[in-house]
Amino acid sequence: MDETLVLPVPARLRAVCLVAAPLGMPVGIGSGALALVEPVAAGVPPLPWLTGPSGHCARCVPGGLDVDAPLVRRIREADFHLRVSALGDACWPPSHVTEAAAVGFELAEETGGILLDAVTGDVDPWAGPPEPFDVPEGFAAAEWVGVHAAPGPRGRGWTLTTAGLTVLGLPELRVARIPAALRRSWADVLCGLAQVLLRAQWADLEEAPGCAFREIPAEVRLTAADVGRATAGCPHGAGSALLRLRLDPGTPNGPPTRLTIVAPSERHAADGAYPPDGHPPRSTFPDDVIARADTPPPRSWREAVITQLNC
Repeated sequence: MDETLVLPVPARLRAVCLVAAPLGMPVGIGSGALALVEPVAAGVPPLPWLTGPSGHCARCVPGGLDVDAPLVRRIREADFHLRVSALGDACWPPSHVTEAAAVGFELAEETGGILLDAVTGDVDPWAGPPEPFDVPEGFAAAEWVGVHAAPGPRGRGWTLTTAGLTVLGLPELRVARIPAALRRSWADVLCGLAQVLLRAQWADLEEAPGCAFREIPAEVRLTAADVGRATAGCPHGAGSALLRLRLDPGTPNGPPTRLTIVAPSERHAADGAYPPDGHPPRSTFPDDVIARADTPPPRSWREAVITQLNC
């Protein structure tokens, strides 16, 4: 029997964006669409995180700007900010994220404030007020889910973690020991996997609305087409790779619950398609994959995944 993981289904989800350092208070706050808006002081989370050093660079904030950039200094020195919150659930469509984003965008335009995605840290993340979602097939995970990178312990590659999946009802995804040259490719893989898991969640909850728990497979087949749809890239890729997930439960005062991508199960590693870390693949590594590669055969399952997806 295939291994599965049991995930809770959150009853309520909260999407948040911030209009930082507004030049004035909007008229009508607390009523209508502005019922979603509340003034907050500079020290209220997640503002300290948004204006502090990121995990991979002491000179950058999470959104990528320099910690001493004029925009960051303006946010840090402002007396108050406007927090926009919207509630929703884990079903399709996740209208709470577009609702908060659309109100935040209009509010930033009206007040001259700086729009921030409170989860990813991105500055001015939307070119216009986001439209309500139409169909799941048109959803692109990379538009709503970011990927943060931090150096691994003892210089062993990079740890990549998604930011934004919890707002949509799933634990964040994580993968460790990614070589620097593969950071971009693995960020796309995480977005592709997020797309697959979200689509499965929405399908499950359409069949069983109101359920408190769901089972998901511990091994998920990801295709290049999934990655293309998630990143608004080419949805016609032919490659695929099998990803194995481990559920890492969180603690009340410690790390949050995460889904970590780990080495494949023994039965898949044994066929040579996913070599152990630090060892060349066995001769049974698929010939078509070897033929497509412009570089030497992958030396770990992390490299093999990218090769098989042709990312």
